[in-house]
Amino acid sequence: MRQNKKLSCVSLFLLSGLIFVWTSSVCPAANMPSYRKCITCHEHEGLRQETMSPDAHAPFRKQQCGSCHDPHTSNYKFLIKEEVGALCKSCHTKRAEMQEVYHLPVEEGDCTSCHDPHFSKNKRLLIAKQGDLCFTCHEPESIFPGDRKHGPAKQKQCLKCHYPHGSDNEWLLVENKKKICITCHSKDLKDPRVIKAHRSYPVSGADCVSCHNPHASDKKNLTRKNEHEPFKNCTTCHNPPDSKNPLGIRKAGAKVCFDCHKGIDRDFMRINTHIANGMFCTNCHNPHVSDKSSLKKGNLTRICLACHTDSKWRMENKKIKYQHPERKKGKCTACHDPHGSNFRLFFPDKEIAVCTTCHKRHAKFSHPVGDETVDPRSRRDITCITCHDLMGSRYEFELRFDRGKELCIQCHTSY
Repeated sequence: MRQNKKLSCVSLFLLSGLIFVWTSSVCPAANMPSYRKCITCHEHEGLRQETMSPDAHAPFRKQQCGSCHDPHTSNYKFLIKEEVGALCKSCHTKRAEMQEVYHLPVEEGDCTSCHDPHFSKNKRLLIAKQGDLCFTCHEPESIFPGDRKHGPAKQKQCLKCHYPHGSDNEWLLVENKKKICITCHSKDLKDPRVIKAHRSYPVSGADCVSCHNPHASDKKNLTRKNEHEPFKNCTTCHNPPDSKNPLGIRKAGAKVCFDCHKGIDRDFMRINTHIANGMFCTNCHNPHVSDKSSLKKGNLTRICLACHTDSKWRMENKKIKYQHPERKKGKCTACHDPHGSNFRLFFPDKEIAVCTTCHKRHAKFSHPVGDETVDPRSRRDITCITCHDLMGSRYEFELRFDRGKELCIQCHTSY
């Protein structure tokens, strides 16, 4: 009888164990902690009502607070488990795919600058209406440089032409810039008025936005503000429209530019010149029209960093936080001559002379500098840029090394 009782106890123990294993495997949610208590404390924030909305973020609607937040402690604000960008991409994996160009908030992992992580009355959890959201960062004055507005831009339909996260096309365009306009304006190419306006030159497959502002302009047909003088007489630079190669230029390379821009050719005969390695005037200037002065293709930062990728890397590297003020403003030509120079790094004069035009207090140095002082490492004269890296540094005053001791012992090795 005692043996039967013992067998009964063992059987009951085994049965309870099986029930525990079964409930754990079949219903893992039974072991998950409940986050409904979160709402009882955060009631004042209106969270309970928002969780009931079908438009709420799925984990929030299901009150799965632990999907994003650690209930005990965290290194991040609001007790989130990871940095915002990494946290969002852990579910939204498609946003983590590699693309050529990223929207800055996406690149910096700042998803909440556009999306509310809990609830929004706007589509896709946007913090504002789609048409207004873009203009919280992109100032209307810069987007609309005129009163005549392109239809989609006027209606704030930014996403008709741009992707909000990333794209393989520049400016986050939904299509290559030579094709995007044709998606709406294909019939216009056959319009006699359009043909006449382009002086019978073929424009199919052309870069429309090189002459037309895609957002706004004060000029008819959204033509950009500043016109190149021969713009209305195409044959000044191009072959006639009825020739075999109508868009070909009449002279090779920059020679066609130097015919009118007398004396500029001398800039490119200096020791350091930008005309080398395939560079041509149209790399930086639009030969037809532009909204920028000197017919520049865009702001200096965009133009210069297109080639100077090392500077672009420094500008985007968060660890390199000390930069020359003019560089921060994108005023590259404040220190460099864009065409050519007889001095290092395209400076318009010797480094010390260039630097002390602004830094007048440093015109007289306590440390020896100039032609008669020699850097033992390079055997070159010591100047401002011997110690300062103006394109960006991790150290204060744009110093190349920490000024406590490391900077000095680069030359004073005996110390």
